[in-house]
Amino acid sequence: MRYWIIGILGIVAMLAACSQTASASSDDEDNAAESSSSENGKSSSSKDSKKISSSSTEESEECVGETGVPWDGTTAKSFACGAGTKLSPYIIQTAEQLAYLSFVVNASDKDYKGKYFKLGADIKLNKGDVIDEKGALVGDSTKLHKWTPIGNSSVGFDGYFDGDEHIISGMFVNTTSSHNGLFGNNQGNVSNFVLKNSWINGGKFTAGIAGINGGDIANVQNYGIVVGTGDCVGGIAGQSNGPYPKKASISSSVNNGTINGKEFTGGIAGQAYQSTMENVENYGPVEGSSNVGGIAGRAAYTYVSSYFMDCKNAKNYAEINGVNNVGGIFGGAGYVSPTISNGNIIATLTGAKNEGKIIGKKYVGGIIGVANRTSVSEVGNNALVEGVSYVSGIVGNLLGSNSNHLYNTGDVSGATYVGGIIGYNQEGVTSSAYSSGKVDGDSLVGLMIGYNYNTTMADYYYLKQGEQEPFGLNNGGGVATPKSADEMKSEDFAELLGDEFVYDSGLNDGYPVLKWEKE
Repeated sequence: MRYWIIGILGIVAMLAACSQTASASSDDEDNAAESSSSENGKSSSSKDSKKISSSSTEESEECVGETGVPWDGTTAKSFACGAGTKLSPYIIQTAEQLAYLSFVVNASDKDYKGKYFKLGADIKLNKGDVIDEKGALVGDSTKLHKWTPIGNSSVGFDGYFDGDEHIISGMFVNTTSSHNGLFGNNQGNVSNFVLKNSWINGGKFTAGIAGINGGDIANVQNYGIVVGTGDCVGGIAGQSNGPYPKKASISSSVNNGTINGKEFTGGIAGQAYQSTMENVENYGPVEGSSNVGGIAGRAAYTYVSSYFMDCKNAKNYAEINGVNNVGGIFGGAGYVSPTISNGNIIATLTGAKNEGKIIGKKYVGGIIGVANRTSVSEVGNNALVEGVSYVSGIVGNLLGSNSNHLYNTGDVSGATYVGGIIGYNQEGVTSSAYSSGKVDGDSLVGLMIGYNYNTTMADYYYLKQGEQEPFGLNNGGGVATPKSADEMKSEDFAELLGDEFVYDSGLNDGYPVLKWEKE
């Protein structure tokens, strides 16, 4: 009996040891597989598929398509996975699948109208560099795969495209036709991705993200080089305008690429009306002819008062170069008219700053080149502004408009109608402004306003600079008060300017800044 018990105990011990050995072996194999997957940068499922797990999908799916592979120029026959709904969007994880989106949209395939799409990986539309460090096109362009924009002059994308913070790179567009960008025509919702290492050269309505934006664009960045041989060229959108009464929108977006166009050229949008912009920034140099701006070349442009443009929190840090209507934020704003137009305000700009050099000839401003029936508030310029006529640190030519809480610390130079705040100001209401920059010109030159006509104004202050006057000519409407540099660089002076200004000795060389700049 005793030997029988010992035998049973021995068998039990042996089985336990075997179980432990099998468990350890299984763990080792799993760890090795995970290590191998990490080293290769691929999923351990298979070479041709990758498991996508998204909070927006109902459950994890096996999505087809190898990620990280440059485009071969072909078009997929389906998306990686998904049902096209909000909870289960179509997943795009290869360049061929992104090309399929372009195909079904441009073909007006009703099965894909209004659907939801989401990137599941970074997308490479060409192998290697398309542009070099200086922004020039690299190598033989005939060997590059040309991208066909999603949407065109006849059909727009009307769904929801979520980039899920991925990068799209290597896009190459080279054409004389219109509606160019990743999207040629967006009437839906496009968001959350970065466009890098790309070259976009086209005709009218050309941009990095969308040639035409009639919908919503949010949280995107463009690093691509944009060259337009026609009108309406921008880093994010060539033109942004919603079908009335809907407004198009661009928000929380940045341009870093060089933008070169003709009329209506901007770092964010070439032209914008019946549209809103908010939290937008430009870091790329912008060059064009007429209506050239760091944010928008033109903001609103018709005589129809129902077409309205509204912009909040906009910043430009790059050089802006043009001929007429050139500004750090807008080249032109409001009605298109060299004289005051009757009607209401149709363009507003609230909270803007320019730190890029502005160069032009006629109607040149650190913030806006020319504005008609426009509201401008809480804006500042810290950069050099150069022009010939109607030149200023804030607005070159301001007609029938409202402006308040303005400052300029940049130097301004021109020939005639030159001012620290406004070059030519007619029949508007303006208040709470200061200028500390140098102002040089030949005639109608003032440290605050070059020519002031029939304007209601209050609380204008300027840095005293020898015997130079605050107005080149003040033909009715208000005064300006001189201050020393020490007086301006104080809390008392910030309080004198109003609640929208604050003092911070560590900012703006000690001159007051706008409250929103510190928030």
